[in-house]
Amino acid sequence: FSSHDCLTHAMLAVLLFAAAADDAEEPRASLLFYKKLSQTHGHAVNKPFNVTLTVYNKGVGNAYSLIVADDNWKADKFRIIGGGNNFTLDFLNAGDTYEHEFVVKPIRKAWHRVRPAKMFYVDGDAGESTVSHLSNSLPDMRVIEKQDSLEEAAIMAGRVLTLNMIKTKQGWMAFAALALLAICAQLYFIGSAVLHKRRHLRALEDVKKL
Repeated sequence: FSSHDCLTHAMLAVLLFAAAADDAEEPRASLLFYKKLSQTHGHAVNKPFNVTLTVYNKGVGNAYSLIVADDNWKADKFRIIGGGNNFTLDFLNAGDTYEHEFVVKPIRKAWHRVRPAKMFYVDGDAGESTVSHLSNSLPDMRVIEKQDSLEEAAIMAGRVLTLNMIKTKQGWMAFAALALLAICAQLYFIGSAVLHKRRHLRALEDVKKL
C-alpha cells in the first residue's frame, strides 16, 4: 500500500467510528410547551374561562415522567372549578401531543399577571437528569365586576350615542347627576318666574280694587 492508500483507509476508519458512535447515541426528546386562555380580554368576576396546556414532542426520542404545574391561579383571586391545574404523564412518545384543559373562575376585581406554566421531564430511558421547561408568556389580565348583558348593551349604545365620550357606568352616573342638577335648576327658574307672575297679577288686582 502506498502512503496515500494508508491515509485514505485511516480516514475511512475514523468516519466509520464516528458513524457508529452517532448510531449508538440515544435519540433525544424535544418538547414544545404552550399555554392558552379561551379569551384574552373581557374577564369578569364569576365569569369562568378555560386554560389549555399543550405539550408536543417534536424530537426523535421519548420523554418520561412528565410533571406539569400551572400555579398561577391563587385562591385569593380565582377558583379552579373544572379539571386540575397540575397533571403528570408517564411518557410522551416522539411525535405525540398531549392537551390538558381546566376551568378557572375569577372571584374578585384585580389586575393579574399571567405567568408561564412549568414542566419537568426525563429525556430518554436512561436519562439521569430532569429537564425543566417553561411555557410561553401571556399578557396581563384585567378582571372587572360582572355586568349583565342588558347593562353591557346599554353602555355600548350610550358610547355610540355620545360618540364614545361616555364609556363606563360611572361616566353615566356622573352624567345623570349633572343632568338632574340642570333639571332642578331649570325647575327653580321656572317656578320663580311663575311665582313672580302671580305676585304681579295679585298686585294688579289690588290696584283695580282701589
